[in-house]
Amino acid sequence: MFFKCFNFKRRFVSKHTRFSFTVFVLLVWFPFSAICDEDYDRCVSIFGSDGTLTIESLDISASNGNVDAEYCLAVAYHEGKNVSRNRIEAVKWYLRAGQKGHLEAQYWLCILYREGIGVEANALESRYWCKRAAKKNHSKALYALGQWYYGGYDRNMNTDYLNAYVWFARAVVAGEPGADAMIQLLENQMTDLQILEAKKIMERNLP
Repeated sequence: MFFKCFNFKRRFVSKHTRFSFTVFVLLVWFPFSAICDEDYDRCVSIFGSDGTLTIESLDISASNGNVDAEYCLAVAYHEGKNVSRNRIEAVKWYLRAGQKGHLEAQYWLCILYREGIGVEANALESRYWCKRAAKKNHSKALYALGQWYYGGYDRNMNTDYLNAYVWFARAVVAGEPGADAMIQLLENQMTDLQILEAKKIMERNLP
């Protein structure tokens, strides 16, 4: 399901070939498995008829500024449900919904900008949208920020253990599955001093 949803291709795998498949699943696959279908089913329950979405009527609602319709239209294009898959169109509608504060749209913008799907990869845009959703305690956005720093998506492409720990820890508090396993992994890779500093950052509610 993950590969259907993302058509995953990323330097992350080649860059971190030393990691086990289990770690790969925790970092990349597990948090996002089946989420596309879940989002589509939710959209069908709101806008659908007889278990399907009518793209024409959904497009009208989205064009009239209905933020949920904008998001659902993005999901339809993202997955290719009742319409030809078009990741560029998906990003367009995610942007419209995300700019209006739709958390799931903001989360997906974080992922799509990070992976360069439907849009040119842009680390700054990815982090921006992740943090917008994370500010509202969106558990998957919190986890995605942990991935962002652990995967080395910034300019120097190095792992930032401190920030990765902080965001994965916040994802744990928010109830995101798999985040606790990433904390255990990080604690095996970080020094005691690094872990202590990360916990101090958590206490100060930074960054």
